[in-house]
Amino acid sequence: MFRYSYILLSAVVCVIVTSFCQGNETPLLLYSTVYEIRLVNSSRAYKPEIIFKNTKNSTSYISTFDYHYALRKIFWGDHENESIFSINYYSKGNASNKVEIINDVITPDGLACDWITNKLYWTDSETNRIEVATIEGKYRKVLFWTDIDQPRAIALVPSAGFIFWTDWGEFPKIERASLDGNPISRKVIVSDYIFWPNGLTIDLKTSCVYWTDGKLNFIKKMDYDGKNLVTVLAKRSGYPFALTQFDTKLYWTDWDPGAIHYFDTAGQQKQPTELLPVQNPMAIHVWDSRHQPNISSPCQTNNGGCSHLCLLSQYPPKYTCACPIGYKLMDNLTCYDKPQELLLLAKRPEIRLIYLDSPEYSSSALPLDVKYSIAVDFDPVENYIYWSDDEVRKIQKAKLDGTDQQNVVWSDIEHPDGIALDWIARNIYWTDAGTDRIEVATLVRGYRKVIIMDKLYDPRGIAVAPELGWVFWSDWNEREPKIERSNLDGSERLQIVTEGIGWPNGITLDVKMRKIYWGDAKLDKIEYANMDGTNRRELINDNVPHVFGFTLMNDYIYWTDWQRRAIDRANKETGSDREVIVDQMENVMGLRAINLNASIGWNLCKDNNGNCSQLCLYKHNQERICACQIDHELKKDGKTCVKPKAFLLYSKRTNIGRIGIENEHYEITIPIAGIKHASAIDFDTNTMRIYWSDSKLRSIMRAFLNGSDIQKVIDLGLTSPEGIAVDWLGLNIYWTDPVSHRIEVSRLMGRSRRTLLWNEAYEPHSIVVDPEEGYIYWSEWGSTNSIKKAAMDGKNQSKLISTDKPANSLTLDYDKKRLYWTERDTPAIMSSDLNGNDQKIIFKENTFEPVGLTLYKDLIYWSDNKTGEVFRANKTDGSNKVRINKIEGVTDLLVHYQYKNRNTNQCATSNGGCSHLCLALPPKLDEEQTGYTCACPNHYTLNQKECIPPINFMIFSLRNLIVRLVPDTSDCPEAVLPIQGLKAVKAIDYDQRTNYLYWIDSKSRSIKKSEATEQKMESGKPKTDMNIVSSHKEIQPFDIALDPVGRLLFWTCEINDVINVTYLENQNSFGNLEKREKEKPRLIALHVDKRLLFYTDVGKTPQLVRVRLDGSHRIVITKASNITAIAVDTENDLIVWAQGHGIYISNIDGENQHVVLNESNSIITQLTVHLGFLYWIDKELDQLQRIEILSGKSRSTLPIQATHILDLISVKNYTENLCSKVTHKCSHFCIHNSTSLICACPHGKILNDDKRTCVVPPHCGDDRFTCNMPEKDKTECIPIAWKCDRQKDCGDGSDEADCPKCLPDQFRCLNGQCIDKKNYCDNYPHCSDRSDEKNCCENGYQCPQTEVCLPSSLVCDGNENCADGSDEKDCKASGKPVAYTVILSVLACIFVFVIVSILLFRKRLLPRDEEVNDQMESLNPMHPNATGNLKYRKGIPDIVRMSMLNDSGCPSSFDRRHVTGASSSSNTNGSSVTGYPCETLNPPPSPATTAASTRGSSPSRYRPYRHYRSINQPPPPTPCTTDINDESDYNYPSRGRYDGGPFPPPPTPRSVCHQESCPPSPSSRSSTYFSPLPPPPSPVASPKGGYDS
Repeated sequence: MFRYSYILLSAVVCVIVTSFCQGNETPLLLYSTVYEIRLVNSSRAYKPEIIFKNTKNSTSYISTFDYHYALRKIFWGDHENESIFSINYYSKGNASNKVEIINDVITPDGLACDWITNKLYWTDSETNRIEVATIEGKYRKVLFWTDIDQPRAIALVPSAGFIFWTDWGEFPKIERASLDGNPISRKVIVSDYIFWPNGLTIDLKTSCVYWTDGKLNFIKKMDYDGKNLVTVLAKRSGYPFALTQFDTKLYWTDWDPGAIHYFDTAGQQKQPTELLPVQNPMAIHVWDSRHQPNISSPCQTNNGGCSHLCLLSQYPPKYTCACPIGYKLMDNLTCYDKPQELLLLAKRPEIRLIYLDSPEYSSSALPLDVKYSIAVDFDPVENYIYWSDDEVRKIQKAKLDGTDQQNVVWSDIEHPDGIALDWIARNIYWTDAGTDRIEVATLVRGYRKVIIMDKLYDPRGIAVAPELGWVFWSDWNEREPKIERSNLDGSERLQIVTEGIGWPNGITLDVKMRKIYWGDAKLDKIEYANMDGTNRRELINDNVPHVFGFTLMNDYIYWTDWQRRAIDRANKETGSDREVIVDQMENVMGLRAINLNASIGWNLCKDNNGNCSQLCLYKHNQERICACQIDHELKKDGKTCVKPKAFLLYSKRTNIGRIGIENEHYEITIPIAGIKHASAIDFDTNTMRIYWSDSKLRSIMRAFLNGSDIQKVIDLGLTSPEGIAVDWLGLNIYWTDPVSHRIEVSRLMGRSRRTLLWNEAYEPHSIVVDPEEGYIYWSEWGSTNSIKKAAMDGKNQSKLISTDKPANSLTLDYDKKRLYWTERDTPAIMSSDLNGNDQKIIFKENTFEPVGLTLYKDLIYWSDNKTGEVFRANKTDGSNKVRINKIEGVTDLLVHYQYKNRNTNQCATSNGGCSHLCLALPPKLDEEQTGYTCACPNHYTLNQKECIPPINFMIFSLRNLIVRLVPDTSDCPEAVLPIQGLKAVKAIDYDQRTNYLYWIDSKSRSIKKSEATEQKMESGKPKTDMNIVSSHKEIQPFDIALDPVGRLLFWTCEINDVINVTYLENQNSFGNLEKREKEKPRLIALHVDKRLLFYTDVGKTPQLVRVRLDGSHRIVITKASNITAIAVDTENDLIVWAQGHGIYISNIDGENQHVVLNESNSIITQLTVHLGFLYWIDKELDQLQRIEILSGKSRSTLPIQATHILDLISVKNYTENLCSKVTHKCSHFCIHNSTSLICACPHGKILNDDKRTCVVPPHCGDDRFTCNMPEKDKTECIPIAWKCDRQKDCGDGSDEADCPKCLPDQFRCLNGQCIDKKNYCDNYPHCSDRSDEKNCCENGYQCPQTEVCLPSSLVCDGNENCADGSDEKDCKASGKPVAYTVILSVLACIFVFVIVSILLFRKRLLPRDEEVNDQMESLNPMHPNATGNLKYRKGIPDIVRMSMLNDSGCPSSFDRRHVTGASSSSNTNGSSVTGYPCETLNPPPSPATTAASTRGSSPSRYRPYRHYRSINQPPPPTPCTTDINDESDYNYPSRGRYDGGPFPPPPTPRSVCHQESCPPSPSSRSSTYFSPLPPPPSPVASPKGGYDS
């Protein structure tokens, strides 16, 4: 007891002394929270001064800080802003000049100031580096970057030249090194008995190092060598974070609970004392000049003679000169003035510089506006970077510092996968995987030219050898991969590698050694060969899983690897000396190594552009050629390019080109790919587009004059398109199809298609239009060889000329009003006036087979098919015949000139006011102006000038075509519906409410839909179809029937033998009708008005059955085994079916059955009833026939080709009934008679009590929730706790239907978010809008500045508890003497000491169990204020998931993948493909691992552990993990695209490539490669915003 009395007496004396005296050793403490930096007197810790404060709504997160006392500067690191800031602090309330001094510091965890040389040192736990810079932020340098896992605290001893840091990574440790980063100085001084080393501080007086361990909960000290280790404080509860010291006192921040503690190492203090409660405490330092003593330094004089950095060192001469990132020393003192060797990297959303001069290979992103970079190159002449951007479809350039960004090529470019500069001739080459071309353009004025376009499928890598005159490229096409070479003008093309190659991506050249190198991403190797392909060798075949970018410099090749996310280099001759330049960097694309001091080189184009006016292209034979862009011609001098007023366009099977008229020697092929057989051409002067018909592709196409923007105008329903003619005034196009005997017209984009002549025109071929006069002219072949004309609407046709042989090559002389033509096998050119009179032969001598007549001024041009020569002569008499060129196989010629067709008509103005087609008409009298008429697409009705779509019609389908059929019309009865991409169509139906066509795609085993009316085109591309029932191996749709009233689609399945039902509106599965044993439904038809369904059963007892829509009230109509088609007559309530050779009919109850037709030579395949007629397809006769259904009369055959018709349906406007009018609709089926309706359910569901809603019978029990939607006749059950938990677990989402907004034990945030009520007003925000912490001070006092809520007892208590002292303002004076207050304080202290002594004494008498510190194990590492979550973490979760109860690690039947917590290991062994570790190895709470709840403004910045950054995402959820260390802020998809492991296979180059062998490449944006990042760029266009997450 004497001991305790002594303690009490000492305490009394201490209290009295400290009450009336002020000691001289009361240090000021600087400490930080995540929002503030504060200064507090350690003896009056209740009133800190706020030096700097961020608002809670800001994106700031202060993680560490230090100061420079002499300069009165405070520096801090900010996680959210990824920067280091500084502020000047002079005295209380005098802090100013906040400045961002260093940016791009991703996760600054530790910061230390060298006050002697004015340097800042810091740790970055994201990049795992230790760096230094001046306190102004200049000359940033990386000191250490290897063997660092998770660096945190850092401390300096400038007098000794030491730097210390802690590392809490996989192998925790404390290291020491020299301040200059000398690698030999690096030394691990602590590696045993260490787990989470956090705080670190130096006692300069005693040369000791103090440090804390947050996991083992101790504070230790040691000397600078890590020896003489002493435990200052042993294991205790809490989580010590940052540490500082002053004399014998230690001060540290503690996260559990949030507070600042102190401990005097020299006194009798046994346990630390809480100095100040702090929410979210972070770093702490003593603010005192004695902590930064002034000493002499070799860097103080003239910066040590260093040009940039003077860094202190532990070795003589005690300092080292160093260079900033990207620079190296010329000598021991001076750095080069610029980087010498660099790597340029295209990294999709950015362009990065990688500094090869720096040993750590640091990189920096250039300040550029980049969306999707792929390829990159460098111009050593002007020091500009060039890159291709796939998203904006441009090639751009900028200076090396990122300034002066400019467009280089920005039009007519789709997917530039590769670029290469000819820096000598000042040209740029690129491969375009969208147009399958290789082009070249000048760097200055942008003159461009296509040099390669044939047999190019998937071009990618490209490299240029300007001194040698060669260009090389790779083509990774799956069927024909190759590497090729040509001259720089595209001539002398040569395939140099074609065998033993898979997916060649990047290529690079060793010009000096005449070698070409390439990477093969399919065969996983790097090879090289001579530039002609000989002497081929394999360089590297190990660990190169997906090479993409490729470059070479000096003795090394460099490459990017998509799968490893790395940049490597190796010796170019041996493959040895392999080194990883950059590791774990996502989105690595193109690569270019540059030496800024390399020589430029020379070729013939260097001087004065080779005297060429546009392009100068060097050839390997040491020649240069001058070239012109596509709209210019090269004059005879071979140097000068001019833009001609007129030129000839020609077509010849697979090419379209142009021939000079002013420069007749000039001929060039227009770069249009994919032409199979161009039959005829025309030109539209309004849009400057070429139109041509391709008889082999059965399409009409168009493109610009330079070959870009190729589009299909018409490609449906054409058999063999021949002649075409553009109406340049009405903006229409006419064409002939001699095989289908038609002349048709449409708008220039292919819309509003109308058939003008179909019966009268027997075999039309060549066609011309005269829109100024309102006529069309065409030639007919066959038995009616003639030339005819008609009005432009096809009416009033007349025969002008009867020809001896088939007429061809019609052309008009609009000035002289004459018509010219040739006749097949007749060596002559003939002419007449426009009425067929005044016929004459213009030319006959030495002409064998003239084709392609065209006129220009007084000349007529033609090609001779026998000789392959192109001639011109006088158009009047054929004189002055001149041969101007020779081109084999010309099919058509056309003169293009600028001022062609300058007259006009009424259709040229606002389309004549017509909604669709405006067609010119001849004037009624010679004096009158040309007239016009508005016309409509086939089957549309003209109402004034508007076209009204048809209501009643039929539709039939071919395998890849849908045709509307209107039998009794003045129009052509057939009209092709504009639905693209049809393949393997099996059965069809039509929804007239939405004008969508539905069909079965038998090849993909799916049901699709597409809009079937006139479609609005966007960029020439029609709307695509949509899946209604997706493809699956377990389904094979057979027939479909649509219910427009109930918005349902019924369909039968051959595999499951069941009738399924799908919602039309949202494509969700509706259910199915009850399946009867041994029944196999196939054909189906609906009686929509009666709500009945008919189907054929091909099971054990073949029959025709009728049921209600829900499958009830079953009636067998007939029993027959050979029913081939069924149809319903809804007007007369009849059912019709084809059976054997006959057609049978009965009423819908199966009564009054009789035969409509029975003929032994008939095979009926399709039936439909339309407007009182029964239509059928007779397969034997290949005919579509019809008969009146009631009378059996008026049988006739329709004049259409019925050979390949697969399905035939009737479309008519359905009548309203009770189900369509009802206000409160049924949830599933609506059944009615004439007066009332009832609701019904599909199989497996029953009506609810409301008699409208279908529910699943409760089969799952009381502790399970039954989902509404049964799956394959199986009830889906989930735990009842999953009901209304804001996550959809049922397939139909029924577990989240009809849920209250928040549960009774939850608090609703202002933004609608629900949180547990226990988290309301707990002094920590859990709502993302922080509304749970607002209005939480109802019974207390809230400080206005800090928002701290004080108990009412602390208001006006004589102490300023709020930072601004507002709790003591406006208080009435108590009048009590100060001495009285002191006496009360002393008595209170005595009372407290007595109570504590009793407790201690009692504790000594009781037995002591071993302390189990499980509190720390449950500490939530997601935010520093962890005490509020301890109860939750230690207790049982509110909802126990099945996955948490599964000890085996295998998911139970109720497992939900997004429920389990994420593993948080940093062990590389845990990131294998086979699995992840089940426990957390070493994840301490820290600023780097703070969850999004702490940084609610930007959860995407959460970067937990390094080894999982290798796939750019946190570790995947596993059945082994629990809610401890939960990282569920990241919502993993419950079903990935791939199931093979955490690394999904790479994307394929083209979305149309479905084989497993398709190459990983930048091509499929829809892929989930390296999810969540979008995949690399694609050679084919895809929807924007896919692929990046």
